[in-house]
Amino acid sequence: MKYSEDKIIFNKIEELFAYRQLTELFKQSGLDANSAFVSGLYELQYQIYLFDAYLESVWDLDESKLQAYWTGIKDALKPFHLEDKKIHKLLKEIRSYARIESNCRKGKWPDEISYKQFYTTKSCDVRLMRHLLYKSYPELNYFCLEKSWIYYDLITEINDDIADIYEDLETYNANRFLISILRHGHLQTCESYAQFIAKVAFRATEYFKIYHSLGENAQVFEWTTNRTLETMELLQSTTDTLNHELCTSSWWLEKMK
Repeated sequence: MKYSEDKIIFNKIEELFAYRQLTELFKQSGLDANSAFVSGLYELQYQIYLFDAYLESVWDLDESKLQAYWTGIKDALKPFHLEDKKIHKLLKEIRSYARIESNCRKGKWPDEISYKQFYTTKSCDVRLMRHLLYKSYPELNYFCLEKSWIYYDLITEINDDIADIYEDLETYNANRFLISILRHGHLQTCESYAQFIAKVAFRATEYFKIYHSLGENAQVFEWTTNRTLETMELLQSTTDTLNHELCTSSWWLEKMK
């Protein structure tokens, strides 16, 4: 398994929640870090990570194990007092991303999916956590509108793929950036990513020209702008220092033959 110890997973959750500003939303909601609600979100993310670790570590997936992980995720949603129909709807995008990862076993690769669709789907876990927060604490809309996170989610997911390129070499993680490099080379991949990152920056600017006055969206725009600049710099530095020999150790290469 990719995560062999619970402590590693919980540290990863803390980093995720801080980076994706969920920790800030906890504060804005007046939630204590040890509150039952926050603990519930940690448990939900924990179950999602267990499922994700299995998908990334095992090529021949066992259907009974997949169902067991799904049961863990559904059970983690029970404390939020949602109807079964609502739970099924909320998990739709997590199922979609799991399908993307499992489809790699059929030769259907993430780089064949548009940037927006792939990275929007990939952010499904964070958006689920945030949605549960906004649903329970609608006053958060005075801080920033729930829909205003769209570009922040896109750019941070791209950042994760670039930052994790070496970490993901010995996994079956559907890292779109890594897989694109393996299939199309680093020059084409990095040029294409740079173009999309610039497009995200432009569209975010245009969006916040309209919605900056609703809630405190200016803060989300600032975070989005900062993450975009950081991601473009990370892309450039990764391109300049890419270890091609190390990339040949990727588990994916054997499966691409």
